[in-house]
Amino acid sequence: MKQLVDQVLLKNRVTGEFEVAELCHGIDETNLSHIEGRWRPMFELRRAQAKASGESMSDINAEDGHWNWGSKVLAAISDPFLYDIFALECGGNTQALLLTCKGSTDCFSRHPEHPKADMVYVEFLATAPWNRPRLVAEPIYKGAGRVLIGTAVSLSLGEEFGGRIGLHSLLGSEKFYRDAIGMTDLGVDVDGPHKGLRYFELPESQVTDFLTIQH
Repeated sequence: MKQLVDQVLLKNRVTGEFEVAELCHGIDETNLSHIEGRWRPMFELRRAQAKASGESMSDINAEDGHWNWGSKVLAAISDPFLYDIFALECGGNTQALLLTCKGSTDCFSRHPEHPKADMVYVEFLATAPWNRPRLVAEPIYKGAGRVLIGTAVSLSLGEEFGGRIGLHSLLGSEKFYRDAIGMTDLGVDVDGPHKGLRYFELPESQVTDFLTIQH
């Protein structure tokens, strides 16, 4: 069931104004229709343009354009004690989506400050294509990704994990997690299911700083 959990502000880069966005736990058919009917066509158009110009998906910030959110919703519904899914809505559109996990083998910290401590793992995070620098010439909303990282931190706090979160980043998002969010870069996985992806954590010691900047 989809439930409103918070209202936050997103900055509209076009107007310069802040707009109220709704953060929901769970997603519904409207969100999925936005992904299929609005997100996917933009991703496919830019993918075709990139191929013609010799750019990679990382170059245009669209490495996740193929993700099947319908299957991710089914996973979240099938095991609600393990997964949480969130949608951020503003201006009549789905602006970002988040899927987290709080009980898999990925949910143990690798950070030297608290090795093997429980944490929330960010399985998937995606912002709408029209919000992405490099994907479009004039991105619309700023702050959607940060809001959803904050959502994962809040979930971790609620689970008494100290706000600790971890994730594997696509190449084009590494700078965002390292520089904009301030997560600790723990290197590239050399084997396993996330082979080739760089791993980041927000340790407990950095949670207060992140939340201070967030607000």
